Amino acid sequence: MGKFQGGSFQAIQEYFQQKFCRNCANNFSADGIQLLRQEPGVLVVRVICQTCGHPLGVAIVGTALEQNKAKPMLPPDWTRKDAERLQCLPTISLDDVLSAHEFIEALDANWSRYLPQIGKTAS
Repeated sequence: MGKFQGGSFQAIQEYFQQKFCRNCANNFSADGIQLLRQEPGVLVVRVICQTCGHPLGVAIVGTALEQNKAKPMLPPDWTRKDAERLQCLPTISLDDVLSAHEFIEALDANWSRYLPQIGKTAS
């Protein structure tokens, strides 16, 4: 059938190929997954076992990502002040995570000297 909706139909085929027929216990094949209808954000497919001909049924699958970005989930202990303070900062990238890993990996036995002194006044 080819790729529809940026590969969504292929993903649907791959999903159903991991499922098995309750009638004969064989996995569904790509040939048994037929695109019936395509609308914006939705694909309708029929799934039939190619081995025994038993139908699984029709599936209506949503393919569109939400257009309105939902608010990110914040840790439950964050205050509104925390969220406001941090919302303008860029998101953490994979490179940021790798850099932090390399930094932590390179710390010596006296790593605690890098932690801020909480509750002590500077002399």
